Amino acid sequence: MTTTRHPYRTALEHRDPDRLTAALHPDVVFDTPASDEPIRGRGNVVALFGVLSTVFEDPVITDELRGERSRALIFRLRVDGHSIEGVDYLRLDENGLVRRITVTMRPLTSLQVLADRMADTGRELSRQRQPYESRATDEGRLG
Repeated sequence: MTTTRHPYRTALEHRDPDRLTAALHPDVVFDTPASDEPIRGRGNVVALFGVLSTVFEDPVITDELRGERSRALIFRLRVDGHSIEGVDYLRLDENGLVRRITVTMRPLTSLQVLADRMADTGRELSRQRQPYESRATDEGRLG
């Protein structure tokens, strides 16, 4: 059975900020166990993924599950040599744009390595009132 990959997955696999921007709702919310506060707004989420692309080693999406207005991407990667397995749970709007991303990851020891690496970036993006929209697209590719 052939299934169409969601544009969010395609954007991640190609590390393409323009495709990622097109796949996200302007008011997208990104929840991650690596931060106490969610990242809000398309520009901030695109900026975050730009930073993550420099932190993640060998990311691979291994599966994509489909719901009526949801997707789940199962992935694996490494951070500073520590293996991580995770899921991006996507809630979609009526047009198929990603409205909310909820990330789960394991194991805890590897997640802590990621959280430590991303602490300052996450805090800065969580506080942003003005998204990094223009900055993220001006910097080009995601990695």
